[in-house]
Amino acid sequence: MFMNGSFQSPRWQAIFVDNSIVAQRKMFTLESDLDDRLKKKLARHWSAVFFEKVFLGIDEKCFAPLYCGNNGRPNFPVNILVGMEILKEMWNLTDEQLFERYYYDISFRRALGLSDFNEHIIAEKTLYNFRASLAQHDRERGASLMEPVFRMLRDDIIRELGIKTGTRRTDSTLIGANIKKMSRLMLFHKTLSNLVRDMRALEMSVSKEIEEILREDEDRVTYRLDRNEYEKTTRLIAGYLYRLVAGHLGDWRISAQQSYLNARRLIDEQCHISRKKKVFLKESMEISSSSMQNPADPDATYRKKNGEAHRGYAVHATETCDAENAIQVVMDVAVVKNNVDDAAVLAESIAEYKEGSALEMIIADGGFVSDAVREVCLANDVTIITSAIRGKTADASPDRLTSKDFSYDEETGEILLCPAGHAPRSVSVTGTKSVANFNPKKCARCKRRTLCPVRISRTQSRYVVDDTRRWLDERHEALKTGEYQEMCKMRPPVEGLMSQLKPKYLKGRVKFRRIERVRSRMVYRGIGVNFKRYRAHLLDLFLGFIEKLIEACHFSRWAVGVAN
Repeated sequence: MFMNGSFQSPRWQAIFVDNSIVAQRKMFTLESDLDDRLKKKLARHWSAVFFEKVFLGIDEKCFAPLYCGNNGRPNFPVNILVGMEILKEMWNLTDEQLFERYYYDISFRRALGLSDFNEHIIAEKTLYNFRASLAQHDRERGASLMEPVFRMLRDDIIRELGIKTGTRRTDSTLIGANIKKMSRLMLFHKTLSNLVRDMRALEMSVSKEIEEILREDEDRVTYRLDRNEYEKTTRLIAGYLYRLVAGHLGDWRISAQQSYLNARRLIDEQCHISRKKKVFLKESMEISSSSMQNPADPDATYRKKNGEAHRGYAVHATETCDAENAIQVVMDVAVVKNNVDDAAVLAESIAEYKEGSALEMIIADGGFVSDAVREVCLANDVTIITSAIRGKTADASPDRLTSKDFSYDEETGEILLCPAGHAPRSVSVTGTKSVANFNPKKCARCKRRTLCPVRISRTQSRYVVDDTRRWLDERHEALKTGEYQEMCKMRPPVEGLMSQLKPKYLKGRVKFRRIERVRSRMVYRGIGVNFKRYRAHLLDLFLGFIEKLIEACHFSRWAVGVAN
């Protein structure tokens, strides 16, 4: 089916064939022998809902690019592979538990459209190769094949339940990469070790000095060194690494290998190379948070939040939050490097949200506020509600004067009067920025000077205001109103979604490496969250129907008693 798990379209050794025939249920199955009461329960079982609402909604054609159109044997059903991945994340299963339930759990197999235990026997490698091929395709093409599937399943629920998508809330959470924390010495040693390993496999020669320093792994080397030897040894290994990178530059045998690319990147990020080709280590302040943390996952980045170091990724998600909705639906799940600012991610997404779901209002916390977000919201006629304002101004006194307290010329934007009613000595306007100079002697005698934003010196009293300042002051004024506070109260439930997306194992670390694989896991989880909410809604409807039926029976008995 797959060739070493690599994406090589159109040279696949498997022909893409969809599994649409699974929608036609067999006449004689394991369910045929069940008692009628069990059949009724099974009709309401989660597996039946999953089969109808998720499994049948998986568009296998989205994954056709992974296969050859005219060569090889038919592929293993893609909707079963994708369904297994969704169930794995939905129930927090290990791969071992996943395959065990696939082989022996009747409800699990029923959710995947399998009628008996002899259908579609799967080799574990088939699923692993599918993951690898999907990740490589997404990496090479820059787009996820799972996202269209997520959107189709999401939109199906929205249409059925009449979900309003104009108002949404958003948040983000950090997830750790499945990597070991490495010191600089360990990082250089492991990167060198990986490069030499691949060179040996290609029968390329390596010096005895390098062979000697790689006799022990990075942990043992670090353990036996005194602290004052760390930098010297790191510099030595960095020199060996640079020698191999520079010496094989353009060598097609090794230069395309991931180990070589990692080595070259590490030298660029952490070293200075002199004109005489000597290697010097950069100071820690010179190293970017985007630098490689571990060659096992070169996509993972570094971020320090609330005094705690994180190595990995950030998950961003939005969900509907209209009070009239029967359930709230997860609208979008995105994975980015953890050193990317929350506001930057939101700014890039607003236009897409507006076009895709007619976004009118988005509710977030103060970390999502920036000039870029404000501008893109204005351009797309989207209102942003934030529970706090980013920066020092968020802690300003409620009595402090703001730009809202000054008088302006509506046409020119010039500042006309200060809050005390004094006109400025001079005013200039450049673009959206208005600068006013007041009389410093009057400002010094003003009773409200401690609350005024005007900057006073011996020679002038200067006040500068622009669109950003006005917008922030408007937010502060709005935060004081009851209506705005009620809208802010709609944000906290999104933290529950963040908890559902965050892995529950390995102390919040995801088991998969590379950003494409992590993104797929989060999308699978998003589908699982929507399914669970939909399923819970159906149960509520059913229980509500039973309660009304019981009430009707009690009323009928009471009516009969009265009549008698």
